Amino acid sequence: MPDELKPEPAFVLHSRPYRETSALIDFFSRHHGRFRAVAKGVRGSKKSSRILSLYTPLLITWSGKTELKTLRHAESSGSPILLQGDRLYCGFYLNELLLRLLAEHDAHIDLFDQYLHVLTKLANNEIPMEPSLRTFEFRLLDDMGYGLIFDTDAETGDAVVPGGRYWFDPLTGFSLKEIANTFSSPPNTLPPKGANWFSGNELLAMHEGNFDEPGVASAAKRLMRLAFQPHIGNAPLKSRALFKK
Repeated sequence: MPDELKPEPAFVLHSRPYRETSALIDFFSRHHGRFRAVAKGVRGSKKSSRILSLYTPLLITWSGKTELKTLRHAESSGSPILLQGDRLYCGFYLNELLLRLLAEHDAHIDLFDQYLHVLTKLANNEIPMEPSLRTFEFRLLDDMGYGLIFDTDAETGDAVVPGGRYWFDPLTGFSLKEIANTFSSPPNTLPPKGANWFSGNELLAMHEGNFDEPGVASAAKRLMRLAFQPHIGNAPLKSRALFKK
């Protein structure tokens, strides 16, 4: 049996109408990555609409030798992951990142598992939203080949200095530009200089996954926007507009 006909764990990332009764669905599968398939005759079927909904763990099979596949079978492999309020917008954001940034048919097994983990934790209110999003974003950048190295100067290879101020280039990393005056009050701090500037303390906290330090959560959010911008392009993320509303 061809690999694509074996039941494959997957999630729906996006769906839109196609012709009279079908739908074009973007899937994120565990072993085959992101791809698009035609789901024939699913519109108007309450059962198919319920199964092929966002955040529902699926087992699917498909066929086709072109980029556009044909969905052969889909069944739920678990209960739908129910996101509400701002956590639903988090789900939209994760899906949009995967759609915009992942190349088609590239396997991302660890990222798939992380996606399922984050959705489950968000639904159960087990983790704060912002740290969970940042952790997923870091993993996504790693899988894309643009992972961030927080504890090393990109130009010199030296260890990041807690009291330093670093300039971030999305394509190269962090480089030390200034060191705080240790006799200042408070010591080891520098005034902000704009979006691309980060303190060594912030970088080291992100390296440890510690977003509870003052200013680290907002700095990490700002950093992710900078890091993704070269890959997203000029078209803004729709999910960010939903967050603002």
